[in-house]
Amino acid sequence: MEKMIKKVFVAGMLGLAWAGVILAQAPPKESAGSTEKPRLAVVEFTPGPSVPGMTAEAKRQLQASIAFALFESDRFDVVDVRHTRDASKADLIAVNGPSTAAAVRVGKQLGVRYVLTGTVEEYNPKGSATLKTRLVEVTTGKVKHSGETSQQSTSAMTAGGDAEMKTKVLKPLIQKLTTQLTAEVL
Repeated sequence: MEKMIKKVFVAGMLGLAWAGVILAQAPPKESAGSTEKPRLAVVEFTPGPSVPGMTAEAKRQLQASIAFALFESDRFDVVDVRHTRDASKADLIAVNGPSTAAAVRVGKQLGVRYVLTGTVEEYNPKGSATLKTRLVEVTTGKVKHSGETSQQSTSAMTAGGDAEMKTKVLKPLIQKLTTQLTAEVL
């Protein structure tokens, strides 16, 4: 039963990721008197030392979910995550590292105003996660936002699996992060 739930959840997450990719490629909505949305790239986060078992699929899903949430906020023009992965994969540890130079390089390559970088500091299937993020302004190389966002499960974890983790921990965590970024940037 748990394997079936995982398969259904993975299929749903992949569908959501593809929807995010398609929507991220759509032209920005135009409205009277609106200003242009800042263009943003979300790189794949690297797992911190206490998160050794995070799979490549889980990292890609996290990246796509964050990009989709920022796109849905209607405050950013988000670059397709496939382009971001191609631009950053060779130097991902440096992009998410302490220096902003690699993030600026990726941002210039993608033609964006901001690059969101980060590390997964905690990913506990029993019901908690923590992300450390930086929003780097490409033209100046300065960090526009830096912070740590944590989330405990929104309700009791019954099985402690991936599906519950994404629904009860990561989704609210990504909503918090999106709120922080939209408030600080715009």
